[in-house]
Amino acid sequence: MALSPLTTSLIGSLLQRKLLTRGAVFSLVVCLSGVLLVLTNGELKRLLSFEFNHGDQIIFLGMLCWSLYTYLTQGISRWMPMIPYTFIGMLAGLGVISVVAAFSAEAHPVQESLAISQIVLADLLFIGVFGTVGGYLLWISGVKQLGAANASLFFNFVPIFAALTAVTFGQNVTGLQLLGMAVVISGLLLPRLTHWRQQRFARMG
Repeated sequence: MALSPLTTSLIGSLLQRKLLTRGAVFSLVVCLSGVLLVLTNGELKRLLSFEFNHGDQIIFLGMLCWSLYTYLTQGISRWMPMIPYTFIGMLAGLGVISVVAAFSAEAHPVQESLAISQIVLADLLFIGVFGTVGGYLLWISGVKQLGAANASLFFNFVPIFAALTAVTFGQNVTGLQLLGMAVVISGLLLPRLTHWRQQRFARMG
């Protein structure tokens, strides 16, 4: 999923027939470098020994779908309000999952739902309300205001928050991973600060 911002930007560039700006390229390269630093902890051999297995293929396909969804959201959100758009998306997802569950011998959603504990039920409600509905509404709002390419850059925060979440569960974060987090934040902020300063000087001039 670290390639999602790059993929979204390339999809937008190809479909709109526009070259990426220097600021966008800078953010993409710097943020990707920071993300890789967080994920690999600075160990290059992890990248060199990476094997593209079946699970990776599924994740890669999911990343392509998400990037295309983000790009299409930019256009659809201009004429369809966020709530109906999110609702239709949730219904479509429910339909696909229901069909898959119906034809899967390993899935027993009704029996499993009746057997879950209260703690698991609370977790599911939290994920459904905040992680799914709330997350999608905020994401669509961000894409609508920033555009698909700029909004997708913030996807680089996913491994950062994952690492910070790991800290709350007692896992250690190394200095290189902290450096990677700082690199990601710098890649997002520096082009915007430069653009803001240029606009400020232009108004003053």
